[in-house]
Amino acid sequence: MPRTRSRANTEGKFLNAVIELVAHDGCCALGVNAVAHKAGADKVLIYRYFGNLQGLLLRVAESRQWLPSVDELLDSLKLEVDLPASEVIRPLARLFTHHIRADRATHQILRWRKAEANPLTVHFSEQWRDVWQQLSEHLSTGLDYSARENWKRLMELTALIIEAELC
Repeated sequence: MPRTRSRANTEGKFLNAVIELVAHDGCCALGVNAVAHKAGADKVLIYRYFGNLQGLLLRVAESRQWLPSVDELLDSLKLEVDLPASEVIRPLARLFTHHIRADRATHQILRWRKAEANPLTVHFSEQWRDVWQQLSEHLSTGLDYSARENWKRLMELTALIIEAELC
């Protein structure tokens, strides 16, 4: 029986190959040849389907949510009203760190984003910035300007500390 070919399946194999290579071999392992080999497909198809490696990385970036949403984080924390910042930040940082460490590809991309700008790292950086901004806005809702600014700075500092710990 002849094999049936499916563009969607082959594209999926390329996307999965990028994620697996990043997770297991690091970002330096990425290249058209390595991705094609891992996917078990001809590298010409990468150019046909995605234009080039950058186009493939963009599709990988858009293929999933790399970071937990603000709702997921807050639901997991089950925060009470009027908790001091220290009782919010510690569990939030632990939860966020655990989420990233649990996904090797996400952990590698977090590290990679400081070394190279490409569609995947840029997309990840946008998600990173958005999550922390949304957390700041949510946690400072109803507060005066000064308190909102303090939460904003606290979220920025927490993001930096988490990133430093994970790198």
